[in-house]
Amino acid sequence: MTCDAPGLATVVVERGAAELTVSGRADTVTGSAVTEQSVFHACSMAKTVTAVGVLRLAQAGMLDLDAEIDAFAPVENDGFPCPTIRQLLAHRGGVVDPPGSFTPRPQPATPLADILAGASPDHDGPIRVSRAPGQAFEYSDAGYCLLEAVIESVTGAAFARAMDDLVIRPLGLRSTAFWAGDAPGPFQEPVSGHHADGSRVAGKRMHYGGLAASGLWATPSDLAHLLGDLGRAWSGSGPSTLLEPEFAAQMLASDEPGVGLGVFLVGDLSTLWVMTQGWGVGFQCQARIDPRTGKTVLVMMNADPGVPQAESAVGAAMRRLAAP
Repeated sequence: MTCDAPGLATVVVERGAAELTVSGRADTVTGSAVTEQSVFHACSMAKTVTAVGVLRLAQAGMLDLDAEIDAFAPVENDGFPCPTIRQLLAHRGGVVDPPGSFTPRPQPATPLADILAGASPDHDGPIRVSRAPGQAFEYSDAGYCLLEAVIESVTGAAFARAMDDLVIRPLGLRSTAFWAGDAPGPFQEPVSGHHADGSRVAGKRMHYGGLAASGLWATPSDLAHLLGDLGRAWSGSGPSTLLEPEFAAQMLASDEPGVGLGVFLVGDLSTLWVMTQGWGVGFQCQARIDPRTGKTVLVMMNADPGVPQAESAVGAAMRRLAAP
């Protein structure tokens, strides 16, 4: 990218050392540069962190992953069985996002209670189970809204505060938060989002309903530290803070090929990477973690390139940095 283009940040964590590089503009209108302290929208990478929060509660004996969701959150079943927490984490809960749901806006994100009740433009009617749980993969932001409600029910705290207690503060992360945009975040002003042509997003950045699904904002170094902690739990390559190996391993186990709990699995047993990624208005990112060695590669960009990660600058950087 040229210096006048939106920013690109990469982090490689390997053998206990992290290498961060940044380039480009935090805002192409003001000309401000991306720095090592710049905060990006991680978009759907939020689901991985939400899954870690749920597993932390299970690890503490406060939650059973195979408990049915209606013990914690209201959901209409349409005559189908109620999905379990584990099924929702793996997008196998039979919860299908209606067409046009979770459209981003420059205004603050819709409160969870309004989404659950069907009282917002984010979801047409209350969240419902419209297919038999456990039968098929169906990527679902609404399913993660239900998990957001689970975390609030079990902890008695608002989701963002609960995730701060469960995940963010234990790692000492200072520039990471689930942020609805309704007040200044606990960090410097995030970078602005940009379209594929480099023009700035109206309102600088967008917010999506459902913090657990899409509301994570972080510096690349903070997010790489969090994902690297998971890598150490999977590989045994060093001490991990968040999850014991038994619970970390559950993230990689699912009845759906290539899908874990809050993550995706790419490659075969000899070349397996654990992947999480995000793509929203103005932003795109991807991370891959080697569960054998703990090596973590993260790429974040404050632009929507208009093509999937595999075809964008994010994918090109990932291929270069994740190569053996």
